[in-house]
Order: sequence, then structure tokens, then C-alpha cells
Amino acid sequence: MISVGGSRLNVAIEHAEFHLPKQEILDWIRRSAEVVIRYYRRFPTKQAYIGVRAAQGAGVKSGRAIRHGPTVNVSVGVASTVDDLEDDWVLIHEFIHLAFPRVPQRHHWIEEGLAVYVESIARANAGTLTSEQVWRGFVRGMPHGLPRSGDRGLDFTPTWGRTYWGGALFCLLADIEIRKQSGGKMTLRDALRGVINAGFDMTDQVDSLPSVLAVADAATGTAALTGLYERMKDSAEAIDLAALWHQLGIDSQEEKLRFNGHAPLAGMRAAITAVTGTHTHEPDNKDFTY
Repeated sequence: MISVGGSRLNVAIEHAEFHLPKQEILDWIRRSAEVVIRYYRRFPTKQAYIGVRAAQGAGVKSGRAIRHGPTVNVSVGVASTVDDLEDDWVLIHEFIHLAFPRVPQRHHWIEEGLAVYVESIARANAGTLTSEQVWRGFVRGMPHGLPRSGDRGLDFTPTWGRTYWGGALFCLLADIEIRKQSGGKMTLRDALRGVINAGFDMTDQVDSLPSVLAVADAATGTAALTGLYERMKDSAEAIDLAALWHQLGIDSQEEKLRFNGHAPLAGMRAAITAVTGTHTHEPDNKDFTY
């Protein structure tokens, strides 16, 4: 059992010949939970069950979060090293699922999109992923989330690209819009904290996504999430990613990603991936000129 951030994680590690001592696996679980706590200010649930299953090879192979428990199961290669676990994103991704209620299947993109987006941002905020790594991943991945021929909007186009990267793109756009509408004082992180502070987590089932988005918007004093959802739920809204990267000051034309500090939204881009504090109001929640 791991006690972290006032929550209890009940861990069961499959009996197998892991190359790593059991304590190293427990330390990895704790570190992953602490990244999530840093983002949300607490672990999403009071308790959770963590099952570690053995797999061939090295590295974390897969993971799944289940509302009953709630439970997070991960498959870990028996030959994994400490570095393999340090580089892992899977467990954090699954922990993030615990922080949002279950929604009808047509809204599944928000569940996966949040996990994709927040996992990268949370790791950057904790100092375990660099800004360049985050934005390079987004520049490579976000095009998969753009609408293609026949697209009917996020709620009605359940492809892999639209579910995972379309949802992540929605989250990036929402983060930008919240910061704009609040003059830089609020972020998507504040909206999501509002959701768990209202008592929601993965063990809850809601009838529709808009009711949760309204709670999130209330936490930031904006209408960013609701407005963006209305635009993207059933329409293949065209998004010019090249223009968005230019606005954020991201030059991806060369092999090495370059940042332009004079771009219109350069301050916002830096703030999104800045290392933040754990218990104080984050230093990136300050006024910017947009």
C-alpha cells in the first residue's frame, strides 16, 4: 500500500522474476501519482487499486483504468530498468482517467483527449518532460486529430485519430481559450480541478458531457469549454495548425524544434509547459498580452 497526497493506493505486483526490486516499482508508482497530484493538487480518488502484471521485454507495455475500485492495471516488462520506468507515460495517462467522470460513448474523445494532453503537460509542469519534448510530440501528433473527409464532428466521428488526438487538440484549444478569456489568470488545469473539487471522478457516470463542461467553466469564470464544444461537437471545424504553431512561436520546419519568443502567444506557450509549484498558486497564472 502507498499513501500519497491523502489517498491510498493498494498495489498488487504479479509474482514474477522482475529484474528490478519491488521497491523500485513501488517508487515509480509513487512518482507517477505525485505528478498527477502536482497537476490537480490532489490525487483524483481517495483510494485506487493498482495491478502490475508481468510481460516480456522491457518498458511499460499497456495500461487500462477501470471505474470499479477504481482500478488501474499496467503491464510491465520483466527486464525493465529504472530508466524505462522514468520514461513511462502510460501510468500517468491512466491515473488522469481517474479524474474525469464516465460519459456516454459519443463523448469518449474527451476522456482520451484529456489523458493525452494532460499527461504531457503534467509531466512538463513537474519538470520530468521538457517543453521541447511536449511541443514536438504535439506538432507530430495533433495532425492526426484534424477532421477528414466525411467527418461529422467529435461526437460523431469515433476514429482513432479523432478520439485521441482530436480530443487532445480540443484540450489545447480550450487551454488557450481559457487563458485568453481570463487574461491569463486561469487555465485548463483550473477547470479540471474544478471538476474534481465538485466531487466528480471516474467512478461517476454522467448523462452528457455539457453538464461537466459547465462545472469546469464555472471554475474559471469563462465559457471557453462550452463554447468550443458547441463548435466542434457535430461539425468538422477547419483548424489551421500551421497558423496555430506560428502564433505560439513554434517553428517545426527544421529537425530541431525552435521557439520564437516574440510570437503573439509565445508567453502562453511557455506558461503551458512551465514547471509549477505544488501547493501555491502557480507562477504561470499571470497576465499576458494576447
